[in-house]
Amino acid sequence: MRKLISWLHRYVGLAVVAVLAMSGITGALITFHGEIDRVTHAELRPVVPQPAGASVDNLAASARQAWPGDPVRMLVFPESQRDAVEVWYRGSGMRAYLDPHDGHVLGLRDTHDTLMGILVDLHTNLLSGETGRAVIGWCGFAAVLLIAMGIWLWWPRRGRWRQAFTVKWGAGAARVWLDVHKVAGIVTGLFLLVIAATGTALALPGIVTDPLLAALTGQGATRSAPVSAQRAGPPASLDAMIQRAAATFPQGRITRLMLAAKPQGAVAVRMRLPGEIHQLGRTFVFFDQYDGTLLRADNLLEANLATRINAWFYPLHTGAYGGMGTRVLNVLFGVSLALISLSGGWMWVRNRLAKRRAAARQRGRSDVREVESVR
Repeated sequence: MRKLISWLHRYVGLAVVAVLAMSGITGALITFHGEIDRVTHAELRPVVPQPAGASVDNLAASARQAWPGDPVRMLVFPESQRDAVEVWYRGSGMRAYLDPHDGHVLGLRDTHDTLMGILVDLHTNLLSGETGRAVIGWCGFAAVLLIAMGIWLWWPRRGRWRQAFTVKWGAGAARVWLDVHKVAGIVTGLFLLVIAATGTALALPGIVTDPLLAALTGQGATRSAPVSAQRAGPPASLDAMIQRAAATFPQGRITRLMLAAKPQGAVAVRMRLPGEIHQLGRTFVFFDQYDGTLLRADNLLEANLATRINAWFYPLHTGAYGGMGTRVLNVLFGVSLALISLSGGWMWVRNRLAKRRAAARQRGRSDVREVESVR
């Protein structure tokens, strides 16, 4: 059994080593991508606070005029009055930044042309859309198996716990690499298990997450969004929808306004209620896009167990569940994942090279003996 698990640990690891190393490095780099983005694009963000703000309908109109090439996907509302409203467009990486007080456009940028945007896309989609996201998800699943097998292989026999946590720095390079691989994996193993499992859950919702949650809780984590009563007509007032959503959940903070993607789709107001763990909240209020009728209000705190569990995956994956401290640790865990992956790959390469050198020496000695026997 030990030989089988060791073989699986080695070759499953080799199959995904490049993706896991990349995921660890990019994950560490993008943990603070919001803060980094604000620094690197400081000219697009700051605004001077004003006593009054622009209407949401005016913001949406400004967003359409700023980039008419793609439909507006959502408006991202800032927490601070000194920050801009960010507009996401459907079908592209374009972003527009609007002054929330008068609606004028502060600037435009394509996230695909920025280093941080490329790193985020690489981490989540391998720069390959849904196909890349699926690859990331299955590699995350492989990481879960690797961590479990690694713990099983590491588990000290006869209570030799001190040796199990020791790196013999004075030994040869091969032994040092092996010890670092083991100790780094064990020290960060539980956290890496959480990060890998939640990454899989986020990347493969329909294939892994929803069926698993349904099997564990007897309930699904996702509900189909409601639809508008008609398929054409002038749009209803977005301001009225925002006001109705705020009245529905007075203690909530509105984080995003998501416009309908299809003629029969609904407008969704996303909110974060006190007590929600998700950074953006997972409470939604849906409206008919044509007459503004309130179609449904989904309060996360009153949702079923599967939905509430599902809301934890993103904060756990990004380290946001514990504030600044866990986000910093998330950076270290990403570096650790890259180190463990690369050290495992390097040990395999080193062993292969050593075996080849030994075989060459053996052949050389055989040739010498053959020549001597002829003499």
